[in-house]
Amino acid sequence: MQSITSRLVIGTSLFIVLFFVLLAVSISYSVHARAETARYDALKGVVYGILGATDIDNNAMLTVSSPNLPDDSLNSFNANLYAEIVGNDRSILWKSNSTVQPLPETSIRPINDWMFEKVTNEDGIDLLRVQYVIAWELENGEELPFIVHVAENVEDLTTQLKRFDTVLWLSLLGVAPLLPILQWIMLRVSLKPLRDIGLEIDEIEQGERDTLSESVPKELQALTGSLNTLLSSERERHSQYKNLLGDLSHNLKTPLSVLQNIGEKNTQTGQSILQQTELMKSSLARYAERATLKAPRYLSPSVFVAPFIQRIANSLYKLYDSPTVNFDVQVDSSFSVRIDETDLMEVLGNLLENACKYGAHNVHITSDHDQKAITIKDDGPGWPVGDLSQYTQRGIRADTHTQGQGIGLAASVQIMQSYGGRLELVRIDSGGAGVILYFS
Repeated sequence: MQSITSRLVIGTSLFIVLFFVLLAVSISYSVHARAETARYDALKGVVYGILGATDIDNNAMLTVSSPNLPDDSLNSFNANLYAEIVGNDRSILWKSNSTVQPLPETSIRPINDWMFEKVTNEDGIDLLRVQYVIAWELENGEELPFIVHVAENVEDLTTQLKRFDTVLWLSLLGVAPLLPILQWIMLRVSLKPLRDIGLEIDEIEQGERDTLSESVPKELQALTGSLNTLLSSERERHSQYKNLLGDLSHNLKTPLSVLQNIGEKNTQTGQSILQQTELMKSSLARYAERATLKAPRYLSPSVFVAPFIQRIANSLYKLYDSPTVNFDVQVDSSFSVRIDETDLMEVLGNLLENACKYGAHNVHITSDHDQKAITIKDDGPGWPVGDLSQYTQRGIRADTHTQGQGIGLAASVQIMQSYGGRLELVRIDSGGAGVILYFS
């Protein structure tokens, strides 16, 4: 997963799912707890109301005035609210008309003690109940302890809470899919400056602009500033390189002219001097032009490799008899690399010419998109025994019997390195030499 946007969307989506689950659980728990607390408070009020409607006669008997009860449902036979007054010996001193079925047994507790709990009656119905222990003083000074026991059927409350939970989860599930979409839109807007920088770098690679735009968010100003400084430094380095080669060419111009004049006057050695002088002038002009106009760039435009290999092969067919050398080119037509065309021609020309020069009859060239590599294998005598890396050094040759200066491989290595790539020599099990070009 290479996209920053995808990573953030997936990460925030997982966070949102976890957040919504915890939020829903927290809300549900809070509402359930608050609903129970509210019912307990209501039942506590009923207890006080029953105490207000209760009196003790001269015979120490409790009487409860039904009309003065705090809730009319206590006088109904089909109500969900039940009440009773229990003596200290667990005898029923009074019970409301609504208490048709026996309530769960009360517990003996200290005077003025409250108890709130959820219980289940004999029919399996959940009840919320409140017990309050109180003692009234009689006229003779004795105390009459009793328990006011109030209970409520919470089936309706449970149904309401289940309905609330359903609505809560459906609401959150309905909103949750919209949040990743909004998050994706926000990320697209927030990451637009990064995409703009990527497009500007593409334009620099294509030579359509020289620097990155400076109108970027402050978080990216250091990045664009550093890249612009790097680009400016690279251009300055190329300019200095061009100037140095220009100065060298200018300083050698006069000595070469002198040598040329000497060669024209001396008939015996003149021809040799003229040839070498022309060769030196040609080399200076070639490398000065390469440094001035074709300096290596990491951001060079992409070029397709196959046409260049075919062009070089056609040239070598003319130089070496076509029945003697056969080129098997299996390079994908879509395979491209970022390198200057002249440098690519020099690298491939050096390697293919070496294969022909050192006795190969069959040369196989293949491409690898995954590794971004070109492999050249031949059926020649192969590399000598020893460390292969020594043959990429300037002036060292694998075959000293064949004419050459030993700088072709070294020059190719230098060119590849200047583009962030590398050249690797390999041995072929069936015989012959192999070279792999890895491009950046």
